[in-house]
Amino acid sequence: MLTEEQRRLREGKLTASRISCLMTGDREKIYALWREMVGDPTYEEPNLDEVWQVQLGICTEHLNIDWYQRLHNPVSRRGEVVDHPIYPWAAATLDGFDVSLPGPVEAKHVSGFEKYEAVLARYMPQIHWEMECTGTKKCAFSVIQGARQPFVEIVEYDKDYGDELMARAKEFMLHVIAMTPPVELDPVNYQKPSALVDYDMSGNNYWAAYAKDFLEHQNAAKLFKNAEAQLKEITPNDARSATGYGILVRRDRALRLSVRPVSDEPVSKRKN
Repeated sequence: MLTEEQRRLREGKLTASRISCLMTGDREKIYALWREMVGDPTYEEPNLDEVWQVQLGICTEHLNIDWYQRLHNPVSRRGEVVDHPIYPWAAATLDGFDVSLPGPVEAKHVSGFEKYEAVLARYMPQIHWEMECTGTKKCAFSVIQGARQPFVEIVEYDKDYGDELMARAKEFMLHVIAMTPPVELDPVNYQKPSALVDYDMSGNNYWAAYAKDFLEHQNAAKLFKNAEAQLKEITPNDARSATGYGILVRRDRALRLSVRPVSDEPVSKRKN
């Protein structure tokens, strides 16, 4: 919950918690934000007092930050409203700041059933806005999923994403200053950069030999898998084992069937 002092420092500024709609392209939210920023007298700020998810996040934020400090590094600047170093109309209210990182610490409490990747993508505009305002390149994203202990990921600043975010913010503020409704924006989907590398294995003799075997025998492998499945399919349901033509199908204690070659192994059998 914002204090009166925080509200005063944030007044008339584009802040981190409200920037997401510019990246999702949510037309209604963008227009509502514009109405708020231009001081539309008919605009009413949403009442979040009875929104459970919001109130739960407020209640657990302090514990979340305390837990981060217990397991990681000291956290300072809690609740500080930080102005952007260049743009006076931009600001962010920090949950906390890790000097050792250095960078903001963003605390969230989300559903235990939601995929983390979706959570990270949803808060990426807010995370980048806080890094923009603090002039940092890292942010500690501390997330409580359901009732589990907070999971912390150090999010690196993505220049392309950050540039697009700031470009959209500048365009939006031009509409605020000119008192003209904002244009529609296409959504920008965040994709986490991969640490994996592409390799060209040309020139590796081992790779060449195994690649040749793979290509020559891949059809035989498909035939093998199909034959194995068909042998299991036609094995009688009450069979402990079934043999014939050099193949043994055996059922284990868990009633699972296995197929393997066999030569002259004596087995009790019933002809079908």
